[in-house]
Amino acid sequence: MPEVRSQTRCRVAVIWIDWYAYHVARFRGLESAPSLTGTVRGIELVGGIGVHAGLKFREDLPEELNIETLMPEVSWRDADKWKLAKLLWARLSQLDPEVVLVPGYYTLPAVAAALWARFHGRASVLMTESTAADHRRTWWKETLKGLGLRALFGWAVSGGKAHVAYLRELGFPLERVVGFYDVVDNAMFDRGTDLHRLQTAREAGLPENYFLYVGRLSEEKNVSGLLKSWLSYRLHGGTRALMVVGDGPERQSLEAIAKASPFGQDVHFPGLKSSKELIPFYAHAGCFVLPSKREPWGLVVNEAMASGLPVLVSERCGCAADLVLPGLNGFVFDPRDEAALSDRLKAMEDLTLEERVRMGKHSAELIRAFSPQKFGVSIASIVDAGPTQGRMESLAGGMQ
Repeated sequence: MPEVRSQTRCRVAVIWIDWYAYHVARFRGLESAPSLTGTVRGIELVGGIGVHAGLKFREDLPEELNIETLMPEVSWRDADKWKLAKLLWARLSQLDPEVVLVPGYYTLPAVAAALWARFHGRASVLMTESTAADHRRTWWKETLKGLGLRALFGWAVSGGKAHVAYLRELGFPLERVVGFYDVVDNAMFDRGTDLHRLQTAREAGLPENYFLYVGRLSEEKNVSGLLKSWLSYRLHGGTRALMVVGDGPERQSLEAIAKASPFGQDVHFPGLKSSKELIPFYAHAGCFVLPSKREPWGLVVNEAMASGLPVLVSERCGCAADLVLPGLNGFVFDPRDEAALSDRLKAMEDLTLEERVRMGKHSAELIRAFSPQKFGVSIASIVDAGPTQGRMESLAGGMQ
């Protein structure tokens, strides 16, 4: 078992299965809260491939941060979940945090962490980005889920309006729901894209003003729908290229569709990129598109907005109601309507440079409210309230 790096009292333990760049940003956000500085401990369950089978999104963790990995060499699919749960229970007993941030409620280690907090009189906080539209729901399962959540968790931290609405449906007390869970390192994308824009797209080896998608190439992301809409847009006179950054099970079929079209040379598949490697792609894009059929939030929209881009976001994305103000920084669309998306692509191309820059500036302004620092303040308010006492202003109240 790893040694505790600091003898400072642990106030918050935050757990994720495998840590990506945005998890590290949230950890730093927790550390930035004055009452939590130096008292936060991070626990990563596995150091191999995480929940996305076959793709490793994890990056090296900064050595200066108090984050430890319980099974460094193991992937999530291969991990013994009972063993992980026991390791996690033992580690929490050593750290003895006042508050435990738990990643969901659907895995054995997550349940173990919530039970540890309950049994030890500590505050258990559900970190959730689930919405009612994520899956087909059955009333009796939802009833049992609501009972289970209220038994396991004293608090919840969620993304936005759709997530709060779902917690309300499950009967979770909204006065114990805080916000700003779905945040990224805004400053990194803001500064990084500004720097990369000092050179032209051609100098960066990229086309001019392309439409950009970033994410997994899988069925629920609806990249095939985006590609079909883009091909229609090109057939009707559109000129911009399409940049599809990422990897996944549909990559070969998507490449085949593009290659068979008259515009295949203008569809680019650069593959999976790290968070820092994404910055040039955001810097030189003309617009960001997220066409998902299912998407609990869509953190790539945060990244695109922090990079100063207009956005086209599927109405099925959990972030749409919070991050997209139609006509101001982008538009929301029905992912099932490929013709409507094609029209949106053409409308975005037809914007003047001044109009596009104005929309990008609105994106950058809107996303400032969704920062790792705000996440830290939300969690600090739970810690300061104590494990069982106090009412506070809820996220739901602030987002009405």
